[in-house]
Amino acid sequence: HGPGGFVQRVCVKLVQTFYRDKKDFIELFEREARLAAQLRHSNIVGVIDYGRIDGIPYMALELVDGIDLGALLDSQPGRRLDFEHVVLVGYQLAQALEHAHDPNRSGAVEGRGRAIIHRDLSPSNIMVSKSGEVLLTDFGVAKAVAETAHQQSAVKGKVPYMSPEQLRAERLDGRADLFSLGVVLFEATSGERPFRGEHDPSTIMKILQGDRASLTSIVPGTPPVLSGLIESLLEVDRDKRRKVAAAVVELLDPRLPGSKARRELGAM
Repeated sequence: HGPGGFVQRVCVKLVQTFYRDKKDFIELFEREARLAAQLRHSNIVGVIDYGRIDGIPYMALELVDGIDLGALLDSQPGRRLDFEHVVLVGYQLAQALEHAHDPNRSGAVEGRGRAIIHRDLSPSNIMVSKSGEVLLTDFGVAKAVAETAHQQSAVKGKVPYMSPEQLRAERLDGRADLFSLGVVLFEATSGERPFRGEHDPSTIMKILQGDRASLTSIVPGTPPVLSGLIESLLEVDRDKRRKVAAAVVELLDPRLPGSKARRELGAM
Protein backbone atom coordinates (compact mmCIF):
# COMPACT_ATOMS: atom_id res chain seq x y z
CA HIS A 1 0.00 0.00 0.00
CA GLY A 2 1.18 3.53 -0.73
CA PRO A 3 0.06 7.15 -0.79
CA GLY A 4 -3.02 8.22 -2.71
CA GLY A 5 -4.71 4.85 -2.53
CA PHE A 6 -1.87 3.09 -4.38
CA VAL A 7 -2.18 -0.70 -4.05
CA GLN A 8 -0.23 -3.48 -5.75
CA ARG A 9 -0.31 -7.21 -5.15
CA VAL A 10 3.21 -8.63 -4.81
CA CYS A 11 5.00 -11.72 -3.54
CA VAL A 12 6.79 -10.91 -0.29
CA LYS A 13 9.85 -13.00 0.47
CA LEU A 14 10.86 -12.92 4.15
CA VAL A 15 13.84 -14.23 6.09
CA GLN A 16 12.58 -16.98 8.39
CA THR A 17 12.85 -16.50 12.15
CA PHE A 18 15.70 -18.99 12.57
CA TYR A 19 17.98 -17.01 10.20
CA ARG A 20 17.19 -13.45 11.26
CA ASP A 21 20.12 -13.23 13.68
CA LYS A 22 22.62 -14.81 11.26
CA LYS A 23 24.68 -12.05 9.69
CA ASP A 24 26.03 -14.23 6.87
CA PHE A 25 22.53 -15.29 5.82
CA ILE A 26 21.24 -11.71 5.88
CA GLU A 27 24.16 -10.66 3.68
CA LEU A 28 23.29 -13.42 1.18
CA PHE A 29 19.65 -12.31 1.18
CA GLU A 30 20.69 -8.71 0.50
CA ARG A 31 23.05 -9.91 -2.23
CA GLU A 32 20.22 -11.81 -3.92
CA ALA A 33 18.13 -8.63 -3.91
CA ARG A 34 20.96 -6.60 -5.46
CA LEU A 35 21.63 -9.13 -8.20
CA ALA A 36 18.01 -9.83 -9.08
CA ALA A 37 17.23 -6.09 -9.14
CA GLN A 38 19.65 -5.74 -12.07
CA LEU A 39 17.47 -7.99 -14.23
CA ARG A 40 14.51 -6.61 -16.15
CA HIS A 41 13.06 -9.18 -18.51
CA SER A 42 9.62 -10.59 -19.25
CA ASN A 43 10.86 -14.11 -18.44
CA ILE A 44 12.44 -13.23 -15.08
CA VAL A 45 10.46 -12.55 -11.90
CA GLY A 46 11.29 -8.93 -11.11
CA VAL A 47 12.33 -7.48 -7.76
CA ILE A 48 10.10 -4.50 -6.96
CA ASP A 49 11.40 -3.46 -3.55
CA TYR A 50 13.74 -4.41 -0.73
CA GLY A 51 13.76 -3.27 2.87
CA ARG A 52 12.90 -4.15 6.46
CA ILE A 53 9.62 -4.36 8.34
CA ASP A 54 10.05 -4.28 12.12
CA GLY A 55 13.69 -5.18 11.54
CA ILE A 56 12.85 -8.19 9.34
CA PRO A 57 14.47 -8.13 5.87
CA TYR A 58 12.06 -8.63 2.99
CA MET A 59 12.01 -8.64 -0.78
CA ALA A 60 8.92 -7.66 -2.75
CA LEU A 61 8.75 -9.62 -5.99
CA GLU A 62 6.50 -9.56 -9.03
CA LEU A 63 3.52 -11.79 -8.25
CA VAL A 64 3.11 -14.57 -10.83
CA ASP A 65 -0.42 -15.91 -11.08
CA GLY A 66 0.44 -19.56 -11.63
CA ILE A 67 2.49 -22.47 -10.27
CA ASP A 68 6.05 -23.72 -10.52
CA LEU A 69 7.09 -26.09 -13.29
CA GLY A 70 7.61 -28.96 -10.83
CA ALA A 71 4.00 -28.74 -9.70
CA LEU A 72 2.86 -28.47 -13.30
CA LEU A 73 4.77 -31.61 -14.28
CA ASP A 74 3.36 -33.46 -11.26
CA SER A 75 -0.15 -32.68 -12.53
CA GLN A 76 0.45 -34.17 -16.00
CA PRO A 77 0.18 -37.82 -17.06
CA GLY A 78 3.65 -39.35 -16.87
CA ARG A 79 4.98 -35.98 -15.59
CA ARG A 80 5.51 -35.03 -19.25
CA LEU A 81 4.65 -32.11 -21.51
CA ASP A 82 3.88 -32.26 -25.22
CA PHE A 83 6.86 -31.50 -27.44
CA GLU A 84 5.55 -28.08 -28.50
CA HIS A 85 5.09 -27.10 -24.85
CA VAL A 86 8.66 -28.21 -24.07
CA VAL A 87 9.86 -26.00 -26.92
CA LEU A 88 7.83 -23.10 -25.51
CA VAL A 89 9.29 -23.58 -22.02
CA GLY A 90 12.83 -23.97 -23.35
CA TYR A 91 12.58 -20.90 -25.56
CA GLN A 92 11.40 -18.64 -22.76
CA LEU A 93 13.97 -19.94 -20.26
CA ALA A 94 16.74 -19.50 -22.82
CA GLN A 95 15.63 -15.89 -23.30
CA ALA A 96 15.81 -15.34 -19.53
CA LEU A 97 19.31 -16.81 -19.40
CA GLU A 98 20.44 -14.80 -22.41
CA HIS A 99 19.50 -11.63 -20.52
CA ALA A 100 21.05 -12.69 -17.21
CA HIS A 101 24.30 -13.87 -18.82
CA ASP A 102 24.77 -10.73 -20.92
CA PRO A 103 27.27 -8.39 -19.18
CA ASN A 104 26.16 -5.56 -21.48
CA ARG A 105 22.44 -5.82 -20.79
CA SER A 106 20.63 -2.52 -20.32
CA GLY A 107 19.10 -1.45 -17.03
CA ALA A 108 21.82 -2.62 -14.63
CA VAL A 109 22.37 0.09 -12.04
CA GLU A 110 25.50 -1.57 -10.76
CA GLY A 111 27.68 -4.49 -11.75
CA ARG A 112 28.05 -3.58 -15.41
CA GLY A 113 30.45 -5.91 -17.14
CA ARG A 114 29.24 -8.89 -15.10
CA ALA A 115 27.22 -11.87 -16.17
CA ILE A 116 24.80 -13.26 -13.59
CA ILE A 117 24.87 -17.05 -13.39
CA HIS A 118 21.75 -18.49 -11.75
CA ARG A 119 23.38 -21.76 -10.53
CA ASP A 120 20.07 -23.22 -9.29
CA LEU A 121 17.91 -23.63 -12.37
CA SER A 122 15.38 -26.34 -11.53
CA PRO A 123 11.59 -26.87 -11.90
CA SER A 124 10.89 -25.39 -8.46
CA ASN A 125 12.53 -22.11 -9.54
CA ILE A 126 10.58 -21.84 -12.79
CA MET A 127 7.12 -20.26 -12.69
CA VAL A 128 4.41 -20.87 -15.29
CA SER A 129 1.62 -18.31 -15.33
CA LYS A 130 -2.01 -18.79 -16.29
CA SER A 131 -1.30 -16.89 -19.49
CA GLY A 132 1.44 -19.35 -20.49
CA GLU A 133 4.41 -17.18 -19.53
CA VAL A 134 7.50 -18.95 -18.19
CA LEU A 135 9.57 -17.00 -15.68
CA LEU A 136 12.83 -17.78 -13.92
CA THR A 137 12.96 -16.87 -10.24
CA ASP A 138 14.97 -17.32 -7.02
CA PHE A 139 18.47 -15.99 -7.62
CA GLY A 140 19.42 -16.91 -4.04
CA VAL A 141 22.61 -18.72 -5.07
CA ALA A 142 23.29 -16.67 -8.19
CA LYS A 143 26.78 -15.42 -8.87
CA ALA A 144 27.95 -12.25 -10.58
CA VAL A 145 30.96 -13.25 -12.64
CA ALA A 146 33.51 -10.62 -13.64
CA GLU A 147 35.39 -11.41 -16.81
CA THR A 148 38.68 -11.14 -14.96
CA ALA A 149 37.62 -13.18 -11.92
CA HIS A 150 39.58 -16.31 -11.11
CA GLN A 151 37.98 -17.31 -7.83
CA GLN A 152 36.41 -20.75 -7.60
CA SER A 153 32.69 -21.17 -7.22
CA ALA A 154 31.16 -22.61 -4.08
CA VAL A 155 29.07 -25.73 -4.70
CA LYS A 156 25.47 -24.54 -4.42
CA GLY A 157 22.28 -25.73 -6.02
CA LYS A 158 20.20 -28.90 -6.35
CA VAL A 159 22.41 -31.90 -7.15
CA PRO A 160 20.34 -33.56 -9.94
CA TYR A 161 20.39 -30.29 -11.94
CA MET A 162 24.00 -29.24 -11.37
CA SER A 163 26.64 -29.24 -14.09
CA PRO A 164 29.82 -31.31 -13.76
CA GLU A 165 31.96 -28.18 -13.42
CA GLN A 166 29.67 -26.90 -10.68
CA LEU A 167 30.03 -30.16 -8.76
CA ARG A 168 33.81 -29.88 -9.12
CA ALA A 169 33.66 -26.31 -7.70
CA GLU A 170 35.31 -24.94 -10.83
CA ARG A 171 34.99 -21.41 -12.17
CA LEU A 172 31.59 -21.12 -13.83
CA ASP A 173 30.14 -19.37 -16.83
CA GLY A 174 26.75 -19.43 -18.51
CA ARG A 175 27.25 -22.97 -19.80
CA ALA A 176 26.59 -24.26 -16.26
CA ASP A 177 23.05 -22.86 -16.46
CA LEU A 178 22.66 -24.32 -19.96
CA PHE A 179 23.46 -27.78 -18.57
CA SER A 180 20.74 -27.29 -15.94
CA LEU A 181 18.38 -26.16 -18.69
CA GLY A 182 19.12 -29.42 -20.50
CA VAL A 183 18.22 -31.42 -17.38
CA VAL A 184 14.94 -29.51 -17.01
CA LEU A 185 13.98 -30.00 -20.66
CA PHE A 186 14.94 -33.70 -20.54
CA GLU A 187 12.67 -34.11 -17.52
CA ALA A 188 9.80 -32.17 -19.10
CA THR A 189 10.06 -34.30 -22.25
CA SER A 190 10.50 -37.74 -20.68
CA GLY A 191 8.97 -37.43 -17.22
CA GLU A 192 12.24 -38.37 -15.52
CA ARG A 193 15.59 -36.80 -14.76
CA PRO A 194 18.54 -37.86 -16.93
CA PHE A 195 20.83 -38.59 -13.96
CA ARG A 196 19.17 -40.75 -11.31
CA GLY A 197 21.17 -42.22 -8.47
CA GLU A 198 19.99 -43.91 -5.28
CA HIS A 199 21.36 -40.97 -3.32
CA ASP A 200 23.20 -37.69 -3.95
CA PRO A 201 26.74 -39.19 -4.11
CA SER A 202 25.55 -41.73 -6.68
CA THR A 203 23.81 -39.01 -8.71
CA ILE A 204 26.97 -36.88 -8.59
CA MET A 205 29.04 -39.73 -10.02
CA LYS A 206 26.53 -40.26 -12.84
CA ILE A 207 26.65 -36.57 -13.74
CA LEU A 208 30.46 -36.46 -13.71
CA GLN A 209 30.64 -39.57 -15.89
CA GLY A 210 27.73 -38.68 -18.19
CA ASP A 211 26.06 -41.95 -17.16
CA ARG A 212 22.51 -41.71 -18.50
CA ALA A 213 20.13 -43.04 -21.11
CA SER A 214 19.59 -41.10 -24.32
CA LEU A 215 16.39 -39.11 -24.57
CA THR A 216 15.22 -40.94 -27.70
CA SER A 217 15.61 -44.32 -25.98
CA ILE A 218 13.03 -43.15 -23.43
CA VAL A 219 10.82 -41.12 -25.78
CA PRO A 220 11.44 -42.51 -29.29
CA GLY A 221 9.23 -39.97 -31.05
CA THR A 222 11.10 -36.90 -29.82
CA PRO A 223 11.70 -34.50 -32.75
CA PRO A 224 15.38 -34.65 -33.78
CA VAL A 225 15.92 -30.91 -33.31
CA LEU A 226 14.61 -31.04 -29.74
CA SER A 227 16.44 -34.23 -28.78
CA GLY A 228 19.64 -32.97 -30.42
CA LEU A 229 19.46 -29.71 -28.50
CA ILE A 230 18.87 -31.41 -25.15
CA GLU A 231 21.63 -33.95 -25.74
CA SER A 232 24.05 -31.14 -26.61
CA LEU A 233 23.17 -29.21 -23.44
CA LEU A 234 23.90 -32.33 -21.35
CA GLU A 235 27.46 -32.77 -22.60
CA VAL A 236 29.82 -33.44 -19.68
CA ASP A 237 32.54 -31.44 -21.42
CA ARG A 238 31.24 -27.88 -21.42
CA ASP A 239 33.31 -27.06 -24.50
CA LYS A 240 30.98 -29.37 -26.43
CA ARG A 241 27.80 -27.63 -25.24
CA ARG A 242 26.11 -24.64 -26.80
CA LYS A 243 28.27 -21.72 -25.79
CA VAL A 244 25.56 -19.15 -25.12
CA ALA A 245 21.82 -19.08 -24.41
CA ALA A 246 21.31 -16.99 -27.54
CA ALA A 247 22.21 -20.08 -29.61
CA VAL A 248 19.34 -21.97 -27.95
CA VAL A 249 16.96 -19.09 -28.65
CA GLU A 250 17.98 -19.00 -32.32
CA LEU A 251 17.57 -22.76 -32.70
CA LEU A 252 14.11 -22.88 -31.12
CA ASP A 253 12.74 -19.64 -32.59
CA PRO A 254 11.72 -21.11 -35.99
CA ARG A 255 10.05 -24.03 -34.18
CA LEU A 256 8.17 -21.92 -31.67
CA PRO A 257 4.48 -22.93 -31.58
CA GLY A 258 1.71 -20.37 -32.00
CA SER A 259 -0.40 -18.59 -29.41
CA LYS A 260 -2.67 -21.62 -29.04
CA ALA A 261 0.14 -23.59 -27.40
CA ARG A 262 0.80 -20.74 -24.98
CA ARG A 263 -2.89 -20.66 -24.04
CA GLU A 264 -2.84 -24.42 -23.55
CA LEU A 265 0.20 -24.19 -21.28
CA GLY A 266 -1.52 -21.52 -19.22
CA ALA A 267 -4.70 -23.59 -19.00
CA MET A 268 -2.74 -26.50 -17.49
